[in-house]
Amino acid sequence: MLSLTPVTAATQTEAGLLATPTKVQVFAHRGGRKWAPENSMAAFKKSVDAKCDGIELDVHRCKSGELVVIHDDNVDRTTNGKGAVKDKTLAELKSLDAGTWYAPEFKDERLPTLGEVLDLVDGKLVVNIEIKNLPTDYPGIEDDVIAVLQPYKHKDKIIVSSFDHQVLKKLHEKAPQYRVAMLDTSNPHEIGEYAGKVGAKDWNPYFECIRPDTVKNAHDASLRIFTWTVNDPKEWERVATLGTDGIITDDPVGLLEWRKQAK
Repeated sequence: MLSLTPVTAATQTEAGLLATPTKVQVFAHRGGRKWAPENSMAAFKKSVDAKCDGIELDVHRCKSGELVVIHDDNVDRTTNGKGAVKDKTLAELKSLDAGTWYAPEFKDERLPTLGEVLDLVDGKLVVNIEIKNLPTDYPGIEDDVIAVLQPYKHKDKIIVSSFDHQVLKKLHEKAPQYRVAMLDTSNPHEIGEYAGKVGAKDWNPYFECIRPDTVKNAHDASLRIFTWTVNDPKEWERVATLGTDGIITDDPVGLLEWRKQAK
C-alpha cells in the first residue's frame, strides 16, 4: 500500500536529500498524455498496467448531472464535438469520439465518468481528482464528488484537489475522510496556517514554485508536495532531490524508468 506519511524536514535530514529521487511517487497527469488521449480509459489502463503510484484526472458536471472526466469546460479540443460540457447530457457526451484527435487507433475512446474510472482502478493506485470549478461554476459539485466516492472502498487511495479552495474547504467539512490538496501557482504565506483553514493535507504547486524554502515550509507544516506538470528529466531530478513527495507528469513511463535508475 502507498504510504500516506509525509516526508518531513527532519526525515530529509536523517536520510539525506539524495535518497529522495528513488522514493518520489509517480502520478500520470490526465492518465499520461504521452501515451494515450488525456483523461481517457486507455490512458488510465496504461497507468494501472505500468504500476504508477497514482493518476491525476479532471472532472466537470454535465447537463444531466454526472461527473465527466475531461480537462476543458468544453469538448472542442479533445473530441469531435463542439460546446460546453455543462450544456450536454451524458448521452450526448458519450456519442462523441474522444480519441481520434490523438491518434487513429484510439477512435473508439469515449469520455469516461468518474465512476467508470474508479471501477477500473479499484484501489490499484491513488486517484487524484481535480475538481474544475473555474471559470465555470458548478454549485454543489463537492456534493456530487462525495456521492460518487461514497461507495468506493479505497478511501485511503483518494486525493481531491482544486484551484478553487472554497470548494475544497466545503468538501473537507462534509467528508473529512478524504485527503484534500491545494492546487497552486504561488508561494503562500504561512502555508501551514492557510492549509489548516482549507482542510488540506497536501500542496500541489506548479513545478517552478519548488525551492528549498518552499519545500521546507510545506513539510514543516506536515504537508505532502505533489508538483505538476514536470516532463523534463533535469526538472525531475531537481524537484525530487529537493524533497518533493510526488511528481505529476505527462510522461509516467519515462519518470518510472528515471526513478528506477536514480541514485
